[in-house]
Amino acid sequence: MNAGASSGYSVNNGFQLYYSAGTQSWAFGRHSTDTTAAAWRAVYGSKATASQWTHLLGVYDAGAKEIRLYVNGRLTGTRDWTYTPWNATGPLEIGRKQSSGAYGEYTNGAISGIRVYPTALPPADAASAGDTPKVTQLD
Repeated sequence: MNAGASSGYSVNNGFQLYYSAGTQSWAFGRHSTDTTAAAWRAVYGSKATASQWTHLLGVYDAGAKEIRLYVNGRLTGTRDWTYTPWNATGPLEIGRKQSSGAYGEYTNGAISGIRVYPTALPPADAASAGDTPKVTQLD
């Protein structure tokens, strides 16, 4: 189905944190709108290693107009994201991405320890060596 957001169906995920088969690396990105004509911006990180547990963290910083990808506590890439934010209406999905109404990039592995924060983590917290960043304030 290739329905638009106005029909009640989500066409694109608000954010996508995933393994990119095309680049064989970790990726974090988002679309500019919930339409099939949306622009796509992503930051690609380090190459994925098979059979190795990896900690991924994607950060969208609205104030800095930037997306960031951390792999195993290390900032591996940043990219500007200067579009007007849009309200993603679909559910949070784990283990796949949605683009132009189609699903893909399915996870072939185990997923654990998922956390979603309603604010951008500061760089010191995002790069935290521990399992849980020390967030002092959530809006």
